[in-house]
Amino acid sequence: MNLKQIPIRRKLEQDIRAAFSGVILGNGVSLSQAEVIDRYGKDRDSKPISDKQFRDLKSKDEVTHWTRITLDDLDRDNIAHLDAEGLRYYLPALMLSVLEAYDPGSMRVIGTLSALDPRPMSKYHIVRYSLLDDRQKRVIAQFLSLLPALLQLDRKDEVRLERAVTGYWQRFLPNA
Repeated sequence: MNLKQIPIRRKLEQDIRAAFSGVILGNGVSLSQAEVIDRYGKDRDSKPISDKQFRDLKSKDEVTHWTRITLDDLDRDNIAHLDAEGLRYYLPALMLSVLEAYDPGSMRVIGTLSALDPRPMSKYHIVRYSLLDDRQKRVIAQFLSLLPALLQLDRKDEVRLERAVTGYWQRFLPNA
Protein backbone atom coordinates (compact mmCIF):
# COMPACT_ATOMS: atom_id res chain seq x y z
CA MET A 1 0.00 0.00 0.00
CA ASN A 2 1.37 3.41 -0.89
CA LEU A 3 1.26 6.41 1.44
CA LYS A 4 -1.69 7.99 -0.38
CA GLN A 5 -3.82 4.95 0.43
CA ILE A 6 -3.25 5.04 4.20
CA PRO A 7 -5.75 7.85 4.93
CA ILE A 8 -8.35 6.15 2.71
CA ARG A 9 -7.90 2.86 4.55
CA ARG A 10 -8.06 4.54 7.98
CA LYS A 11 -11.25 6.37 7.01
CA LEU A 12 -12.80 3.14 5.75
CA GLU A 13 -11.88 1.36 8.98
CA GLN A 14 -13.40 4.21 11.02
CA ASP A 15 -16.56 4.11 8.89
CA ILE A 16 -16.90 0.34 9.41
CA ARG A 17 -16.50 0.71 13.18
CA ALA A 18 -18.99 3.58 13.32
CA ALA A 19 -21.63 1.91 11.13
CA PHE A 20 -21.62 -1.26 13.21
CA SER A 21 -21.05 0.33 16.63
CA GLY A 22 -23.26 -1.24 19.26
CA VAL A 23 -24.35 -4.19 17.12
CA ILE A 24 -24.70 -7.36 19.20
CA LEU A 25 -25.38 -10.94 18.15
CA GLY A 26 -28.74 -11.17 19.87
CA ASN A 27 -30.62 -14.24 18.65
CA GLY A 28 -28.29 -14.75 15.71
CA VAL A 29 -26.18 -17.78 14.94
CA SER A 30 -22.78 -17.64 16.65
CA LEU A 31 -19.50 -18.94 15.25
CA SER A 32 -19.62 -22.05 17.48
CA GLN A 33 -23.18 -22.72 16.36
CA ALA A 34 -22.18 -22.22 12.72
CA GLU A 35 -19.50 -24.90 13.18
CA VAL A 36 -22.12 -27.37 14.38
CA ILE A 37 -24.41 -26.45 11.50
CA ASP A 38 -21.49 -27.12 9.15
CA ARG A 39 -21.13 -30.57 10.74
CA TYR A 40 -24.86 -31.31 10.25
CA GLY A 41 -25.74 -30.88 13.94
CA LYS A 42 -22.87 -32.92 15.34
CA ASP A 43 -20.06 -32.08 17.73
CA ARG A 44 -16.36 -32.53 16.92
CA ASP A 45 -16.63 -36.21 17.85
CA SER A 46 -19.46 -36.66 15.30
CA LYS A 47 -22.05 -37.08 18.06
CA PRO A 48 -25.42 -35.37 17.57
CA ILE A 49 -26.04 -32.43 19.90
CA SER A 50 -29.34 -31.50 21.50
CA ASP A 51 -31.19 -28.24 20.95
CA LYS A 52 -30.16 -27.12 24.45
CA GLN A 53 -26.50 -27.92 23.75
CA PHE A 54 -26.79 -25.96 20.51
CA ARG A 55 -28.23 -22.92 22.32
CA ASP A 56 -25.55 -23.19 25.02
CA LEU A 57 -22.76 -22.97 22.43
CA LYS A 58 -23.16 -19.18 22.40
CA SER A 59 -21.67 -19.02 25.87
CA LYS A 60 -18.32 -19.97 24.29
CA ASP A 61 -18.41 -17.00 21.92
CA GLU A 62 -18.06 -13.24 22.20
CA VAL A 63 -21.61 -12.09 21.45
CA THR A 64 -21.80 -8.47 22.63
CA HIS A 65 -18.62 -6.76 21.37
CA TRP A 66 -17.63 -7.75 17.84
CA THR A 67 -14.48 -5.66 18.29
CA ARG A 68 -13.17 -8.33 20.69
CA ILE A 69 -13.46 -11.20 18.21
CA THR A 70 -10.04 -12.60 17.42
CA LEU A 71 -8.60 -13.46 14.04
CA ASP A 72 -8.37 -17.09 15.23
CA ASP A 73 -12.12 -17.08 15.89
CA LEU A 74 -12.84 -15.58 12.48
CA ASP A 75 -10.61 -18.18 10.81
CA ARG A 76 -13.00 -20.91 11.94
CA ASP A 77 -14.60 -20.61 8.51
CA ASN A 78 -18.32 -21.04 8.87
CA ILE A 79 -19.49 -17.70 7.54
CA ALA A 80 -21.89 -19.35 5.11
CA HIS A 81 -23.90 -20.72 8.04
CA LEU A 82 -24.52 -17.36 9.70
CA ASP A 83 -28.07 -16.05 9.60
CA ALA A 84 -28.95 -12.37 9.05
CA GLU A 85 -28.24 -11.43 12.69
CA GLY A 86 -25.03 -13.42 12.74
CA LEU A 87 -23.79 -11.90 9.51
CA ARG A 88 -24.60 -8.36 10.67
CA TYR A 89 -22.72 -8.98 13.93
CA TYR A 90 -19.59 -10.66 12.51
CA LEU A 91 -19.33 -8.72 9.25
CA PRO A 92 -17.48 -5.64 10.57
CA ALA A 93 -14.85 -7.83 12.23
CA LEU A 94 -14.57 -9.87 9.05
CA MET A 95 -14.19 -6.83 6.80
CA LEU A 96 -11.54 -5.33 9.07
CA SER A 97 -9.74 -8.67 9.13
CA VAL A 98 -9.61 -8.72 5.33
CA LEU A 99 -8.00 -5.29 5.38
CA GLU A 100 -5.55 -6.37 8.07
CA ALA A 101 -4.72 -9.90 6.95
CA TYR A 102 -5.74 -10.49 3.34
CA ASP A 103 -4.88 -13.98 2.16
CA PRO A 104 -6.66 -15.17 -0.99
CA GLY A 105 -6.43 -18.80 0.17
CA SER A 106 -7.92 -18.14 3.60
CA MET A 107 -11.45 -19.45 4.06
CA ARG A 108 -12.09 -16.37 6.23
CA VAL A 109 -11.38 -14.13 3.24
CA ILE A 110 -13.18 -16.39 0.77
CA GLY A 111 -16.19 -16.63 3.09
CA THR A 112 -16.31 -12.88 3.70
CA LEU A 113 -16.13 -11.93 0.04
CA SER A 114 -18.57 -14.70 -0.92
CA ALA A 115 -21.04 -13.51 1.71
CA LEU A 116 -21.00 -10.07 0.08
CA ASP A 117 -21.53 -11.39 -3.44
CA PRO A 118 -25.27 -12.04 -3.70
CA ARG A 119 -25.27 -13.43 -7.24
CA PRO A 120 -24.48 -17.10 -6.68
CA MET A 121 -27.42 -17.63 -4.30
CA SER A 122 -29.37 -14.41 -4.65
CA LYS A 123 -32.41 -14.97 -2.41
CA TYR A 124 -30.29 -16.53 0.32
CA HIS A 125 -27.94 -13.56 0.44
CA ILE A 126 -30.61 -10.89 0.11
CA VAL A 127 -32.38 -12.35 3.18
CA ARG A 128 -29.05 -12.25 5.05
CA TYR A 129 -28.74 -8.53 4.20
CA SER A 130 -32.25 -7.75 5.49
CA LEU A 131 -31.12 -6.52 8.91
CA LEU A 132 -28.42 -4.21 7.58
CA ASP A 133 -29.42 -0.55 7.73
CA ASP A 134 -28.62 1.97 4.99
CA ARG A 135 -25.46 3.20 6.71
CA GLN A 136 -24.15 -0.35 7.02
CA LYS A 137 -24.96 -1.10 3.40
CA ARG A 138 -23.14 2.07 2.32
CA VAL A 139 -20.01 1.12 4.25
CA ILE A 140 -20.09 -2.41 2.81
CA ALA A 141 -20.37 -0.92 -0.68
CA GLN A 142 -17.42 1.38 0.07
CA PHE A 143 -15.39 -1.54 1.42
CA LEU A 144 -16.02 -3.60 -1.71
CA SER A 145 -15.33 -0.74 -4.11
CA LEU A 146 -12.15 0.44 -2.32
CA LEU A 147 -10.62 -2.95 -1.59
CA PRO A 148 -8.96 -3.38 -5.01
CA ALA A 149 -7.15 -0.05 -4.56
CA LEU A 150 -6.08 -0.83 -1.00
CA LEU A 151 -4.84 -4.41 -1.41
CA GLN A 152 -3.06 -6.49 -4.00
CA LEU A 153 -5.97 -8.84 -4.67
CA ASP A 154 -6.01 -12.22 -6.31
CA ARG A 155 -7.60 -11.98 -9.78
CA LYS A 156 -10.49 -14.21 -8.72
CA ASP A 157 -11.25 -11.85 -5.82
CA GLU A 158 -11.08 -8.81 -8.13
CA VAL A 159 -13.70 -10.40 -10.39
CA ARG A 160 -15.89 -11.37 -7.42
CA LEU A 161 -15.77 -7.82 -6.01
CA GLU A 162 -16.52 -6.21 -9.35
CA ARG A 163 -19.49 -8.54 -9.83
CA ALA A 164 -20.76 -7.87 -6.30
CA VAL A 165 -20.49 -4.08 -6.66
CA THR A 166 -22.05 -3.83 -10.11
CA GLY A 167 -24.67 -6.49 -9.39
CA TYR A 168 -25.92 -5.22 -6.03
CA TRP A 169 -23.84 -2.87 -3.86
CA GLN A 170 -23.36 -0.04 -6.36
CA ARG A 171 -26.79 1.40 -5.49
CA PHE A 172 -25.46 2.17 -1.98
CA LEU A 173 -22.43 4.15 -3.18
CA PRO A 174 -22.50 7.95 -3.27
CA ASN A 175 -23.48 9.31 -6.67
CA ALA A 176 -25.10 6.02 -7.63
